[in-house]
Amino acid sequence: METVIRVVFVYIFVWACFRLLGKRELSQMAPFELVMLLFVPQFFSRALTRQDYSMTNAIAASTTLFSLVMLTSILSFRFGGFRRFMEARPTVLVKHGEIIPESLGHERIAADEIFSAMHKAGLERLDQVQWAILEGDGKIAIIRSDGGQVQRAALEAGTGARQ
Repeated sequence: METVIRVVFVYIFVWACFRLLGKRELSQMAPFELVMLLFVPQFFSRALTRQDYSMTNAIAASTTLFSLVMLTSILSFRFGGFRRFMEARPTVLVKHGEIIPESLGHERIAADEIFSAMHKAGLERLDQVQWAILEGDGKIAIIRSDGGQVQRAALEAGTGARQ
């Protein structure tokens, strides 16, 4: 029965922490923040299986981690310089229908990934692309040269895009 009580406690605790983080942090979580939050189960694993009878360490560790995620979000919101330091900047991959090889090499993006994003945007030829931009969230934004709608395509898992 003690294990059930511990699991219920952890569930309520993690639920409350995520509620405090807010909708914006959860929906727009940076990959680094997501990886950091994946540590939470590790913090609680020993406490839940009663290998460590005190949950104090797990609570302290996870509270610290949630607080750092929240603090980073607040500082990024309030201070543009901090946001520019913490978040990846967009990179132009295609300019006026021409691939920029230096940008592809710097971001470790294959030309095939640009063509894949173009096809998802309904474009067949490179000259139909005014701009292709690798956004900070890892998605490629395609701006059509005919002034059509901007399309964004997520990079496939396993690509070398840097965040």
